[in-house]
Amino acid sequence: MQKEQTIMNEQIRKAIRQRARRAVSKDDLVRAVFDSFRSQQIDLRNVSLDDMKSALVEAARSAREHNPVAA
Repeated sequence: MQKEQTIMNEQIRKAIRQRARRAVSKDDLVRAVFDSFRSQQIDLRNVSLDDMKSALVEAARSAREHNPVAA
């Protein structure tokens, strides 16, 4: 079984963390993830489910660290 190639790199993770810090709702977290992929010119249809899960977890952790009440 061949492992699927990942799109997630440190630059995308950093962008997600930066946007997620300003999140005040779950919708803001999702928007932070989508906007981060779009800013890197990545078509969201080409992002694997594992990468999307990883990105959402990254966003949630960052938001929780910087604003524990909102997350």
